[in-house]
Amino acid sequence: MTALLALFLAAAVSLQPVNETAYRNLIQANRGHVVVINFWATWCGGCRAEMPSLLAFEKRHAANGVKLLLVSADEPSDEPKARAFLESLHAPQGTYIKAASDDDAFIRAVDPKWTGTLPSTFVYDRQGRLVKSFTGEIDIKTLEAVVQRL
Repeated sequence: MTALLALFLAAAVSLQPVNETAYRNLIQANRGHVVVINFWATWCGGCRAEMPSLLAFEKRHAANGVKLLLVSADEPSDEPKARAFLESLHAPQGTYIKAASDDDAFIRAVDPKWTGTLPSTFVYDRQGRLVKSFTGEIDIKTLEAVVQRL
């Protein structure tokens, strides 16, 4: 029974809260890697549709120093739904939930040009600089072309 519980706990997705400061720290903590950050929500059909492709993308590119970080824009009350969705896809760790007191300030902290549209994906180079952003469902081949240049 203990082994089964350990397996369950290892598979459980933990959504860490992220605000403006934590977002900047997250990017800095991953310097040396190409970081792809995807903003999504359980109520967003496009977000749910693209998630399996993003997770497969991460598996293909992890050995090259590419990290996929997922930030749920769900309300805190919907965190169990977000966690269950990610668990159903066997999402790895590197999952977060927006915990900003001011959504507009959070959006500006991510990218002043971003309107908050979901899904949205941001690509940072190995020095932590934003190099590309995508609004709407992402074409994985386009994302791969961007990442391969970094």
